[in-house]
Amino acid sequence: MSKTDDPTRVMSDLKPLLLDDLAAQGYRHRRQADLATVAAARSTRFAEPERAVASRRRDRLFRGRLGWRLGVAVSAAAVLAAGIIVAVQSSAPVVLTAQLLADRASAAALAQPTVSPGQWVYRQIVVKWGPGSPNVTMNSWETANDAGFYGQWSNGNGYHHGFPDYFQLRSLPRDPAALDAYLENKSGGNGAPDVKAAAAFNDFDFLLSNFVLPPALQAEVYQALALLPGVRVNSHVTTIAGQAGVAFVQQATPQYSNGEIILNPSTYAYLAQANWAAGGSGFQEQAVKQMVLVAGPGSTQPSAAAPSAAQLLAEQAEQAEAFPPGSNGGQLASPGRWILRDLVTSSGDQTVWATADDSEQASYVNGKLRVCARSAACARSTQWLMPAGPAYKTVDPIPPERTASLPGVLAELNSYSTGCADVAGDCNAVNAIANVATGYGNLFDALDLPFLVLADIPGVTVAHVTDVTGRADVAFRFPFTDGVTEILFNASTYQFTGYVRSGTETVITKEVAVAGPGSLTPLTSPRVLHR
Repeated sequence: MSKTDDPTRVMSDLKPLLLDDLAAQGYRHRRQADLATVAAARSTRFAEPERAVASRRRDRLFRGRLGWRLGVAVSAAAVLAAGIIVAVQSSAPVVLTAQLLADRASAAALAQPTVSPGQWVYRQIVVKWGPGSPNVTMNSWETANDAGFYGQWSNGNGYHHGFPDYFQLRSLPRDPAALDAYLENKSGGNGAPDVKAAAAFNDFDFLLSNFVLPPALQAEVYQALALLPGVRVNSHVTTIAGQAGVAFVQQATPQYSNGEIILNPSTYAYLAQANWAAGGSGFQEQAVKQMVLVAGPGSTQPSAAAPSAAQLLAEQAEQAEAFPPGSNGGQLASPGRWILRDLVTSSGDQTVWATADDSEQASYVNGKLRVCARSAACARSTQWLMPAGPAYKTVDPIPPERTASLPGVLAELNSYSTGCADVAGDCNAVNAIANVATGYGNLFDALDLPFLVLADIPGVTVAHVTDVTGRADVAFRFPFTDGVTEILFNASTYQFTGYVRSGTETVITKEVAVAGPGSLTPLTSPRVLHR
């Protein structure tokens, strides 16, 4: 995602994402007689008997994309959130072909409104990992653009190979045949035609299962699916959640397993994805049991209200914390690893060394390096990076917030005494979050959920500011009379930058792992950290 997008303008920025109106190509208004003619002409190619086994999730054998980030087509989102039911049914029985299914699914997609990329989506899914494994039901919340996450299930930022992210979808070709050719060449390389088609099918699976797509793009995806060589339809599918469905089906190749993209047979909402290896072994599936647009993570009450500026900033900060630029999935330093930080404040600059667990700290005092442990007598006169807040063991190695409710996270953070007078206004929680971000800043994933909490602080606002280094930041501002009144994030990367405490601004300009106190040489290990 391009981190330069202004969270307050994200809705208007999305308007160019809408592709050319597919209705002009006849998807919405295709006459039923034409559909019947198409169906009859293709029936011998696409007709298939009902599956005898449970539907199975598709997986690319060479990539092993087992994780699933629970994105769902916009038709499902709008149906559940707004009560819209769209069914495009023929007046006479016809053989369901790939083209006919694509026409119906495209018309249903075009009938739905565009969803804000920062809109939170609650999903209850059922997962089957393999033969003989039990069905597992999980609850998850993610944003429509697959950036923010909260709940029991996510595959993280696991899809690469140069595929566009949500804010780059406008770069995709605007014609179904051209979209097929683009994905076949991008993902299929120099493979045989069937391998290229399977690669494109896999990419369409990714688009439909990871994002709430703009309606026109979703409609184009269905049309492009129907044009792929070898794609056919199974008109009688039952998901592992017990839902009746119809499916686009792609045959296995040496590089790809058999795959299905399963839709509701009446509303054409996205239901599930399944895959299985040759001979029917190794089947896997994830099925959407319930889905609804909600106001924020943790909520299950329907709401299609656009997210606030504070919610959008929280989502971007959460994503940057979980997947910092260049981190390749996150890095953890051992508790005793020394971290060098350069601090710039409105009253002067300072270089501070501290262990990753913030149990020891060092800095130059009157030209001499002084190292102090929290248990030593010098601790009282040391200005600690993290003066108060959760202990290291609370946030490492597995943040307990991952399985807690967001209100529970807020209550836990408020339980720490940080010297705030404005206790009723969640000042202690805000101070604790600033402390952890500064003192344990290398603990990726320790702050993604606390950052989400910041959007729910009463009276919080968002401001674009220039910090003491002259860099553009975006800030949460809190209506407190003391303690931390602002938390700053880089306006481009949305990484934590610093804070304003009692009127003094502190900005971290460098954060890097070193061999020990006094060292200025970054380690060359994967644990090198940069801000």
